[in-house]
Amino acid sequence: MATAIFQQDNARPHVARIVQRFFVNHQIELLPWPARYPDLSPIENMWSMVAPRLTQITPPAAAPDPLWQLVEAAWSAVPQEHIKSLFESMPRHVAAVISTLHRSL
Repeated sequence: MATAIFQQDNARPHVARIVQRFFVNHQIELLPWPARYPDLSPIENMWSMVAPRLTQITPPAAAPDPLWQLVEAAWSAVPQEHIKSLFESMPRHVAAVISTLHRSL
């Protein structure tokens, strides 16, 4: 993947010195991406809808199998209209990122 450019969201684990050193040592080019940019991943936005549902469950699951069942139930409880709106909002999100990148250059 010599022509690939890696994009990451500048989360703390991604900008750790060891990770940055890995990118340099392996000559991996990074897309300039300021922290706190709008998230372009619908799945990340979906998780933001699922997480509050999981925090309301008491008692929390103590083992992987019951936890997975709770995650599946919370995921399935997100209305389809919300999921559809995530995908329909993507052109606006992409335009906002492009606009912000142009202003910052």
